[in-house]
Amino acid sequence: MRKNINAVLLIFAAILTLITSCKKVGELMAVPSFGNLSVKFNTPADHKLLLRIDGQLKDTLKDDGNLFQLEVGDNKISVTDFQGKMVLDTTIKIERSKTASLEGVFTGAVVLLDNMDLTIKPQTDSLLIRFITTDPLLPDQMDIEISLCDFGGTTAPLGNKKISGIRKDKFSAYIQLPNPNVIDPSFDSTFMFYVIEGYDATPGGTRRKVMSIDELSVSFLDYRGAFDFVWVPNNIISFGIGPAPEDGSTTLRNPKLIFQRTNP
Repeated sequence: MRKNINAVLLIFAAILTLITSCKKVGELMAVPSFGNLSVKFNTPADHKLLLRIDGQLKDTLKDDGNLFQLEVGDNKISVTDFQGKMVLDTTIKIERSKTASLEGVFTGAVVLLDNMDLTIKPQTDSLLIRFITTDPLLPDQMDIEISLCDFGGTTAPLGNKKISGIRKDKFSAYIQLPNPNVIDPSFDSTFMFYVIEGYDATPGGTRRKVMSIDELSVSFLDYRGAFDFVWVPNNIISFGIGPAPEDGSTTLRNPKLIFQRTNP
């Protein structure tokens, strides 16, 4: 009888050990969920950037982009130059079996990120635009006024289209610009385009005019790149106010279309 009891106890202990072992093995073999992170930065040719994810160095950012597989959840993304200067510190949420995107432009001083918030939409037949100054010769802060012009030199000032405090280190808020014929039915968007004048808004400054229609030193809107003046409704633009061409061919300031997407 005693031997039977001992045998039963041994069997029970063996079963308990097996169950415990299976649980431990199950815990060790648990597979985390993954998603992807696509990173693409436009950088000057003489600048290279390093990417760290949750503090670990992952790679040098490549011109044609990088793709990483990451566990789901919040991942801390840091970008530095080769001297260790931090140019971007942000958090990206990774979802299972989905690809998150991080697209930016490095100016040599700061990283500019596209705004992928799909809730930001222009009104019908309008566009949204935000600005940053990319010309080193312009003031660190600038107020701008937006007017309509035609190719014959006729100007239509727009008193309510102004933005204060345009900077070199971050984008301004968005402003909405309608199709020119919404402002006046006689305006033909084929021939009318938006131009930008600017004033020095540096604290303590004289508020001198630094971009003028009269002096042909304005910038102008380019709706799709390559000096495209064809109106594009539902356009969402991140726009740089750049310098005039180095070859002196014109004093008009080059528009720099940094980010552009069409609202679906």
